[in-house]
Amino acid sequence: MQTKLCITGLLLALNLSARGSLAIIPDNSTIGLTEVQTVGGMGASISQVTLTLVLQGGFASDLQGYLRLGNLAGSTAFNLTSLIQGQTLSESTPTSYTIDVTTTFAGQNPNNTWTLFFADTSPGGVTTLDSWNLAIEAVPEPVTMALPIFGALVLTTGLVRRFISRRTDRVV
Repeated sequence: MQTKLCITGLLLALNLSARGSLAIIPDNSTIGLTEVQTVGGMGASISQVTLTLVLQGGFASDLQGYLRLGNLAGSTAFNLTSLIQGQTLSESTPTSYTIDVTTTFAGQNPNNTWTLFFADTSPGGVTTLDSWNLAIEAVPEPVTMALPIFGALVLTTGLVRRFISRRTDRVV
């Protein structure tokens, strides 16, 4: 797994390259394929999430899937089933999907377990998950940003007072 963390203005961005090799989604199995990544050290509130995945082979109409934040029953999830089932998969050419899932996860805390799940529920044809990537942008916690801002204000106030004090000393 590659993790890249960068600060862009007031946003923290994390790019998870979760799989770099093929993973077979078991044919005719509701147990399916589960890929799990744990995120930590980000801001407290999601501002944008984009899922990119590459599938190949099998029949898209057989697939069910979701992306879930958290690992408890009732955790927020984005249903991938209708998106995938409307597509045609090829044995020879990978099909890439880039999905903005921000509306489902906006405002939630990204520091948790993220689960990508696919099940092939009908016999015939084998589908592979070639790769997937999760790009998350989150706004830092107010306390995290408050300390540097407060420190800058105190420093600026001290410098202004010192400057004014020197000017009044010269005038007298």
